[in-house]
Amino acid sequence: MGARLAHRVGFPLVLAGPVGPYHRPADLAAAGDEARQNPDVRFFLDEVAPHVDGDLVRWIGTVAGQERDDLLASARASLFPLRWEEPGGTAVVESLALGTPVVATARGCLPELIEHGRTGLLTTDEEELADLVLASELLDPDECRRVAARRFTPAVMAQRYVELYQRVRELAGAPRLQPV
Repeated sequence: MGARLAHRVGFPLVLAGPVGPYHRPADLAAAGDEARQNPDVRFFLDEVAPHVDGDLVRWIGTVAGQERDDLLASARASLFPLRWEEPGGTAVVESLALGTPVVATARGCLPELIEHGRTGLLTTDEEELADLVLASELLDPDECRRVAARRFTPAVMAQRYVELYQRVRELAGAPRLQPV
């Protein structure tokens, strides 16, 4: 969907990550027809690949470390056109920490992670995503970084887990834990 929207509105789109078990375009190409047995590969080949033109829409495969950080930090936005109830949001948090707003379908955990109009833009209308990618330029990258640091650093997350465990213990009638 993102690739189709990129062509419709005219924004560049870089697809990064594996397609099924294939981490690089050359690996997928070398696999031939056998790769179609994987449902993720079949979806990519049928629905996404026809829109990958190597210019406006590119699939670069898996990126990690500094290469991933550089890619995210230089992006206008990170696009998450979800078709499922996303249970985790590591990539969303990484994007925000690098100052890149998130444009996404409001599904799963994303409404809890993204502050609409502040750190990203959410919609329930898949066709609206393309316009939101363009509108994301109005969001402040520094604000994305500040919010991520306030909400998602390891220390903050650990403290929230401790608070959650305390509440569960209290509801169960257990004595309060003493800090170490």
